[in-house]
Amino acid sequence: MVDGLLLVNKLPGMTSHDVVEVVRRKLATRRVGHTGTLDPMAQGLLVLLIGTATKHQRVLQAHGKTYEALLRFGTQTDTGDAEGRQVRRAPVPSLTRDRVAAVLASFVGSLEQIPPAYSAVKVRGRPAYWWARHHQVVTLPPRRVRVEAIELLACDAQTITFRVDCSAGTYIRTLAEAIAQRLGTVGHLASLTRQRVGDWRIDEAKPLAWIREASADDVARAIRPVG
Repeated sequence: MVDGLLLVNKLPGMTSHDVVEVVRRKLATRRVGHTGTLDPMAQGLLVLLIGTATKHQRVLQAHGKTYEALLRFGTQTDTGDAEGRQVRRAPVPSLTRDRVAAVLASFVGSLEQIPPAYSAVKVRGRPAYWWARHHQVVTLPPRRVRVEAIELLACDAQTITFRVDCSAGTYIRTLAEAIAQRLGTVGHLASLTRQRVGDWRIDEAKPLAWIREASADDVARAIRPVG
């Protein structure tokens, strides 16, 4: 059994646990974890921990991350992303690149976020999304996060694309809703790609299709040491 890290490029439409199960079956081991969940609609870098590397999970989860996000204005959903049910509509004001860039810059620094109702944060022993799906309102305590940098990549009448470097625990869905609010409208996350976790980057990751087709020995050779 090889111990270490496996960098995987997760596809949208599957859970992080789905990816873990693929690797567990391939390597015939239950000792596979990851350093931070990606929502089913999100894609990009998922850092898997194999064997004894799972004992480093808490430390590695604290690494900063980089995301590229597409924010769609005019509609708000109950989940904060494109998979949710529409709960509100609002007109979209005329947006210039300079105004959007200035609003994005206003989020750099320390922020207090309340996690989304549809999140994995535990409340009375169950994830918050369990309570939300059972139509039960629970109180989620705010958490302190940090945005290190944020850059506007594209802007049109209904959407913006931005890249954000942030601390572990930052909810990009919540950030996207807050950006829309400061711009005078509502919005939701239309797509999300995680590009970096700590020093690991998406261009180093193996596609899940490769992992499915490769031999167990080839997958084991792709595992790298933690240090």
